[in-house]
Amino acid sequence: MPYSLKQDILSAKEAGFKAVEVWVDKLKRFLQTETKGYLKRLLEETGLVAPCLCAFGGLIFCTDEEYKKRVLDLRRILEVGNYIETEYIILCAEGLGGKSFEEAKKRYVARLRDLGKVTMEYGIKIALEWFEELPPAIEIVQATDSEHVGLLIDTFHWYRGDGNLESLKLVPGEKLFFVHINDCEDLPRDQLTDKHRLFCGRGVIPLVDIFRIFKEKNYTGFLSVEIFREEYWQMDPVEISKRALESLKEVALKAGIAVS
Repeated sequence: MPYSLKQDILSAKEAGFKAVEVWVDKLKRFLQTETKGYLKRLLEETGLVAPCLCAFGGLIFCTDEEYKKRVLDLRRILEVGNYIETEYIILCAEGLGGKSFEEAKKRYVARLRDLGKVTMEYGIKIALEWFEELPPAIEIVQATDSEHVGLLIDTFHWYRGDGNLESLKLVPGEKLFFVHINDCEDLPRDQLTDKHRLFCGRGVIPLVDIFRIFKEKNYTGFLSVEIFREEYWQMDPVEISKRALESLKEVALKAGIAVS
């Protein structure tokens, strides 16, 4: 997180990644001094693609007036995403917002349908990132019934939410849009925070089993290593990227999957 978007791109290339997930706050800072044209050239020169923009939030339970303002901000980022040929934007879920599940689902469905129409004006789909037990998110996405809206599975959030492999098996293959891959320390789930994330294979998340479930669902999309561990931030960004990719490949190989 301390490093710039340009450093993210260059270190990903140096490490051997094929893609880089663009952190939206870093993108906004980048655009304060650089152009979207330069960003596209940087990606082309490094041979990387930018399949996903991470992340937007606060769009589900806000007022209609605030929603309109946030959609305008979203559109500015979507325009850049379209220019660099991004496929997905991550939308952070907001739990149930203090409502019953049925009330919350109705609100999610209405907003997700509208947002899906907005993002597809730019050729971009929505990957909803859920932070609690997974089944409600699956039900919400299915009820939205839009080919433009699916799920992002973050292995850390899944593990902290319920850690139930059967929940992952419930995710429709066609709705598995994007994956954040990571591991974590062996602590009670209610004590886990982002600082407890680890490189793949260094913790207790059953990543091999998860990979096999993804394989059964014929998931061939990206595996984006996302680890908010300040201890790692002390390293050079190239070293971080290299360790991230090496550990990812090690775990994937145990699951019989070749990560390219």
